[in-house]
Amino acid sequence: MADSGPPDQRVDGTLPRTKIWRHPRLISEHAFDKLRLLDCTFAEFDIALGTTDIIEERVVGPEEVKELLLLVDWTKALHVVVVVDDVRHEERVVTIYEPDPDRWSQDYRRRR
Repeated sequence: MADSGPPDQRVDGTLPRTKIWRHPRLISEHAFDKLRLLDCTFAEFDIALGTTDIIEERVVGPEEVKELLLLVDWTKALHVVVVVDDVRHEERVVTIYEPDPDRWSQDYRRRR
C-alpha cells in the first residue's frame, strides 16, 4: 500500500499526543532485530512503549494508519513506526531507529 499525504498529515489534528494502545501489539522480526542491535530487551521496550507520544500519523489504507512514535523513556531517544490495523485488531511495530539529529528538531518531534 502506498502512503497518502505528506509525512506529517494529521488524522485528527491533535499531534503530538500520548499513544493509546487499542489492540494487541505485534513486533516484526525486523523491529526485534533492531532492538537487539540497540541492546534493548523486549521487556524493557514493552514497558517503555507505555509512555510514547505520536508525533506523526498518516493513513496508509482503508483501515490502516501508520504512526511514528517518540520513545524517550529509555537510554536514548528512539522513533518507533507502528501500523494500526483496525480490521485485524492489531498494532504492528514495524521498525525502531535512533533519529538523526541533523534531520529532526532538538526534541526529535519535528522534521527539519
